[in-house]
Amino acid sequence: MLYKFTKITTFLLLCTLYFPYNLFGQALTKPQQVAMDKLLLQSPIFTRHLYGFMLYDPNGKLTLFQKDADKFFTPASNTKIFTLYTTLKVLKDSLPVLRYTQDGGFTVFQGMGNPMFLNPMFPQDSVAWKFLTQEKKHLAFSASNYKDERFGNGWAWNDFRDDYQAEKGSFPIYGNLARFRLDSASKKWRTQPNYFLSTLEYDPLNTSSEAEILREEHDGHYLYNAACLRAAKVSINTPFRYTAHLVSELLTDTLKRKVQVWNTPVLTNTWRTLSTPLPDTLLRLFMQESDNYIAEQLLLSCSARLYGDLDIKRTIEYAQRSVLGSNPDGMVWVDGSGLSRYNLFSPRTVVSVLEKLYLEYPSERLFKIFPAGGVSGTIKDWYAGKDGKPYVFAKTGTLSNNHCLSGYVRTNKGRVLVFSFMHNHYLGSATPIRREMQKILEWVRDNL
Repeated sequence: MLYKFTKITTFLLLCTLYFPYNLFGQALTKPQQVAMDKLLLQSPIFTRHLYGFMLYDPNGKLTLFQKDADKFFTPASNTKIFTLYTTLKVLKDSLPVLRYTQDGGFTVFQGMGNPMFLNPMFPQDSVAWKFLTQEKKHLAFSASNYKDERFGNGWAWNDFRDDYQAEKGSFPIYGNLARFRLDSASKKWRTQPNYFLSTLEYDPLNTSSEAEILREEHDGHYLYNAACLRAAKVSINTPFRYTAHLVSELLTDTLKRKVQVWNTPVLTNTWRTLSTPLPDTLLRLFMQESDNYIAEQLLLSCSARLYGDLDIKRTIEYAQRSVLGSNPDGMVWVDGSGLSRYNLFSPRTVVSVLEKLYLEYPSERLFKIFPAGGVSGTIKDWYAGKDGKPYVFAKTGTLSNNHCLSGYVRTNKGRVLVFSFMHNHYLGSATPIRREMQKILEWVRDNL
């Protein structure tokens, strides 16, 4: 018995000698604790608003530092971390693009939430395109499997013109955005898709000095003002009012073949689903540019995979029950993007999902999906590493008076630590808060 005990003790000692941060993790030393207290708890910037923080070692299963990590905060786009994990677990490596069935002389098809179809940000979705262009029977689009709303729960209703709040839909097309460009020399408009050129009109009553293209919430006409004609360059993307009728018209115009709306109930169990590989390019754009449209459509695609119908609330309930499992503090999760202020997460819950991602997926892949400090995405201008080598891989989350940053920090000693900063209810710009977070993360990189 003594011999076995000695062998175990020797093994643990060797781990300590040869692995500076051994299998069991390493807590902060007293001087490190004092330094973190001074940096975070005594920050003159942080003490003016509500904030929470957690620093965690996923290899040692050890909380290194925390401040109000169990309190709830508005996460903004940190919500996308939960959407990413759910997407990877439910869709795995395959994205459904549409499903179809036959009804007499018609091929009836339904959308499955695919955000890439005719989206100029991605190569052509050849699976859906080939099917729609080569199908012999008459095409009919059915939206009866869409059980969601056009906006998420708690979204700002008067942001309907802004490109970061494109409407949701079962069969998104062109990213659910109308894109307007004005040639400064010829003063001729170009649109993508071309369909919207006929909907564009001049509005002499709009005297704004800013170039604007506006539409009423439920209208399909776009009005540009005189400032557009005076501008050196006009490039405006704005959401269109998503309806089944508009989808059929856009498809008819693009495919050069009639696509009608199918309003008859589809009573069939003969649906066939077409899928395409889920590309990391989609996940990178979603996370690095914090694309709200892609976030919502990915959760709708998860719903389509799980149930055939598209319902984000149902997907979130499934994710909380069967994907995320137990979490430290509970949560309020209502949308895929974080546009809603109804979302509430604690830093500790955010860290728990980041830990799952880190332990279940290769870090090389994961760090290419997340924004990289000084290199890509929403932190391209912050958290730059030495010699251009990033050390922070993290998702931002920003709404007015709220800013969060959660992800991974790679230290000079080779440790990968998980962290979550959540700041709510500050006044003014987030820039001073970013500077303070950068100071802390640089200290973590250099000292842990």
